[in-house]
Amino acid sequence: MNVKYAIILASGLSSTVAVMSQAAPLTNGDIDSPSQDAMILPMEESKVSVVYDPKTSVVFTDEGIKGTSDGLTLDLGEIDFGSGDYDRVWVEMANVMKPTEQTGFDFYLDDMLLEPKTDFTIAQELPHLDSYESDKQPQEGLFFKNQNVPLSQISVIDVRGDDSYGKITAAVAQGVLNQSNAEVYLVYEDHHQTQFEDVYGKQGETWNLLRGNYSEEKYAGLATLVDKYKDRFKKMVLWDPDKEWTWCLAQMICAQQKGIPVTKEIKEFFNNELDWNIECEDISNNWATKLEAYQWAIDNLADGCHKSLSFSAGLRSDYVSNPWKIYDYAAASKGFVFFLSDSDPDEFAMIQKICDKIDYQPGSSTMGYGAGKDGDALNNATNPYNVGFMVSDYYANGSFWCSFPRKAFQQRKGQAIEALPGKIYVSLIWSDGDNVQFDSNQMYNMFKNAPGRGKVPVGMTMAASLQELNPVLLEYFYKNLTPNDELVAGPSGFQFIYGDKYNENNYEKWLETNQKWLETAGFHTACLWNTTNKERFGRYMQTCGLQGVFDGFENNKERYEVGKDGEGVVCILQGAHCWEEGDVYKDLISVKPNGQKPVFRNVYLIAASYGGVGGYERLIRELQRVESYLPNTYEFLLPMDLCATLKEYIEKNGGNGHE
Repeated sequence: MNVKYAIILASGLSSTVAVMSQAAPLTNGDIDSPSQDAMILPMEESKVSVVYDPKTSVVFTDEGIKGTSDGLTLDLGEIDFGSGDYDRVWVEMANVMKPTEQTGFDFYLDDMLLEPKTDFTIAQELPHLDSYESDKQPQEGLFFKNQNVPLSQISVIDVRGDDSYGKITAAVAQGVLNQSNAEVYLVYEDHHQTQFEDVYGKQGETWNLLRGNYSEEKYAGLATLVDKYKDRFKKMVLWDPDKEWTWCLAQMICAQQKGIPVTKEIKEFFNNELDWNIECEDISNNWATKLEAYQWAIDNLADGCHKSLSFSAGLRSDYVSNPWKIYDYAAASKGFVFFLSDSDPDEFAMIQKICDKIDYQPGSSTMGYGAGKDGDALNNATNPYNVGFMVSDYYANGSFWCSFPRKAFQQRKGQAIEALPGKIYVSLIWSDGDNVQFDSNQMYNMFKNAPGRGKVPVGMTMAASLQELNPVLLEYFYKNLTPNDELVAGPSGFQFIYGDKYNENNYEKWLETNQKWLETAGFHTACLWNTTNKERFGRYMQTCGLQGVFDGFENNKERYEVGKDGEGVVCILQGAHCWEEGDVYKDLISVKPNGQKPVFRNVYLIAASYGGVGGYERLIRELQRVESYLPNTYEFLLPMDLCATLKEYIEKNGGNGHE
C-alpha cells in the first residue's frame, strides 16, 4: 500500500475544497464536474486537520469542506494511491467560480511529511563556548559613565501615575542627581520595575518602590523625588510648553547649573505643596525664535557640553500622550540638546553649526530621535561632522544603567552546513535593535516573555554600544540566549550612520572604531544601510571583522570580500520587511528553488509590529505554512550560520559571489 499524506493550500478567493488526488491540481476552467477517475475524499472532520485558517472559516458539511480564508491550508490525512486510479483534484469554489491559475490551489504529497514541521533546528555539530563572557577589554570612552552606589542608597520611584509633564520633569531631575553617582531609578512602566528586579531581586526583599501622597496625583512621583532631594538643586528653570525649544534650553541649563525645569503649574505646585521657593530663572521669553535660542546655547553653553554626545530630545507632537524618556541621560551627561528638523534648510544649518562648534570626533553620537518627517534622516546633517546616530527616544534610566562596569562578550562563530541544489537556505532577523529603546523595551519583553523563543533560529539586532552604555542589559540577553538565538548588530554596526554621507576624511577611522566595538560586543553579523557606494560598502566588509553583512538597500547580493584577517566575508540582501502575519509566507513562497544551485535568503522581521510577546508564535505559524507549501525545501539557519554556509559554498565553487 502506497500511503501518503496530502496537503492542499487554497489561496486567493473564498473556496470549498472537495477532492484531492495524486496528480496535478485541477486548474482547467472547462472542467465543471468530477471525472469518473477522480477521488471524492470523505469529508468527515476526523480525517482533516486544519493547518492554517486565519479567519477561522473552515466548516464541515455533507457537501464538503468549506473555507473562506485566504491561504487556507488543510492536511487531508492518509490516502492510498497504490492503485493509481485517482488522477484528478476536484475543487468547488464557494462563490461558484471555476478554478483558474489565479483562483486555483497548490498541493503536495510527501512520504516524509507526517505532521506540520515544528522543529526548525538544523542538525549540526555546533561549537561550544564555556562562557558568554570575553576576556577582551571592553570598549570605552564614547558614552557618559558615572559611579554605582550601594543598593541601600538607591531611590526607586514610581512615576507611572504622573502626567507627561511630571514624567519629563522627573527625568531631568533624575539625570541631574545621577551626574556623579547613580542614586535614582524611575519606574515609568511595569517592565522598568522588572528590569530592576532582574538585578536586585523582588520589591520588599532589599528595596521598596516609593510614591508619596500629594494633593496632585499627577505629580506624586515627581514630588516624591524632589521632596527627598530638594537640597541638591540650586534653582528652578521656567520654560514654556508653547515654545518647545525652551524645553531643550532648560535641559541644558539645568544640567550645567544643578537646576530643575518647571512649567508655571509645576512651579506653583512646588511652592505650595512642598513649601519650596528657591530661585527660579524664567527663560520663557528670552528668545524670539528657536534659531536665536540655539545660537545663544552655542555661545553660552556649548563649551560645557559633553564632547562626544549630543541629544535630539525635544518635544515631539505626541509628547503629552507618550512622553520620551531619554532626558535623564541627556542631563546626566551634559550633552548638547536640540530639536531641529533636517528637512528645514535653516534648521539643518543650525544642526551643523552645533556639530562644528563642539568639534565632534569619529564615534560621537546623537541620541534621541530626529525632528524631521523621517527621524533617521538626522544622519544627513550630522554624519558629515563625524556624528552617528544612537536612536533612543524611549530609553529610560540611562543615567542609572550606565553606572555598571563595562563588559565584553562573545558568541560562537557561525558554522557552515553543506549547501545543496534545490534547497532554499533562510535566516531571519528582528529589526530595530540599533535603537537602544527597542533593546530595553520591545526586545527585552520578547526575550523575557515571548512563548516559542528558541524553537526557530532567529537573529535579534542589538546595539554594540550597550557594553558601555548599559552592560547589564546586554548581559541579560547573553545570559538568556538559546542555541536558536543570535545577537546581530543593527544598522550600521556599533552606531547608525549613512555610509554614503559620513565624513570622507574620517570614514576609515569610523570603520576602525566599528570593528573594535563589534568584536568586544561579540557580534559576527551586522546590517548595513544607506551605503550604496560600492567602494565604501566594500571597505566596510573588508574591515568589519564579521562573517557577514546584510545589505538593507539591495545593492549587494551574495557579495564576497576578503577581510583584513584573510577570511572571506559575505554580503546577503537584508530582504523583505515583514510587518504583519502573512508577510513572511508571501515572501518565502516567492523564492523559487533552483535545481542547479542552492538559494540564500534573509527575511527582516519588523519588531514594532510583527514582534512583541506573540512574535515567535506568529513566526512559527508562518514557517509551518511555508513547510506545508513546499516541504523539505527550506532550511532555517541563524544569520551567522547562513553567512558561513554561503562563504563556504562560494569558496568551494569558485568565483567571488558578485552578481
